[in-house]
Amino acid sequence: MTEIRYVDSHAHLIGREHENERYIKPRLERAANLGVAVITIAQVPRLWDPTLSLISAHDNIFAVLGVSYSEAAKLEVFERLVRLCKDEPGVVGIGEIGLDYRQGKPPDLQKRKDQLREHIHVAREVNLPLVIHDGKATDDIIAILEEESASDVGGMIHFFTGSSKQALRAIELGFSISFGGPHTYAKPLVDLVKEVPLENTLVETDSPMLAPPRARRKEPNEPSFIVEVVKGIAEIRGMDPEKLREITTNNAIRLFRLDED
Repeated sequence: MTEIRYVDSHAHLIGREHENERYIKPRLERAANLGVAVITIAQVPRLWDPTLSLISAHDNIFAVLGVSYSEAAKLEVFERLVRLCKDEPGVVGIGEIGLDYRQGKPPDLQKRKDQLREHIHVAREVNLPLVIHDGKATDDIIAILEEESASDVGGMIHFFTGSSKQALRAIELGFSISFGGPHTYAKPLVDLVKEVPLENTLVETDSPMLAPPRARRKEPNEPSFIVEVVKGIAEIRGMDPEKLREITTNNAIRLFRLDED
């Protein structure tokens, strides 16, 4: 593998219209040219196989596999998830999974909580970190992480939008906090960035989902824009972008064990 200079800790390279090679190839090339390693999320079973094919062809791309709460969670699905995590060295995490209350608490909330618990069980069985989706449900998520001993494996809460107090609670459980493009310009996200310890900070694009950093707002989001995320977070913290790049890259390499053969 070439030197990892940046880690985009959360992106979606496979899915919907973004699956076709003509769309994805130039974006992968731009990321590779900048030394960007990409953690791509395959949170539904139909994305697992194309994602595994993708990571087998690129030594700078790694996968996180999971079963979204919108999917039917049958026992055999989780059994296959366990097998893939054990057999595929490029799989470095479990998820993304969590709870989302942005449209109110869903009627099937208990089912979603159970599915989060099942992912924690899988993560502990295969000894891989969790990637958590938090849609204004931080307290409930943290409670489940505590109850299910998720601290045994740790992980990251991606695109964190909770309070600094909630962030510190997650950190105590072994979870890193990941920031994306909007954290570089949107209040109160900017203020939150300043409160999270550097040793627990990750960066992400969540491409193509999130709005990219301000410098790239007229372009579709992609992993190479992680360079702009790093610059923006460094500016907020009043530090050298190169130093922040080094810290966040090492944090991600350590969490996802990207330096292991």
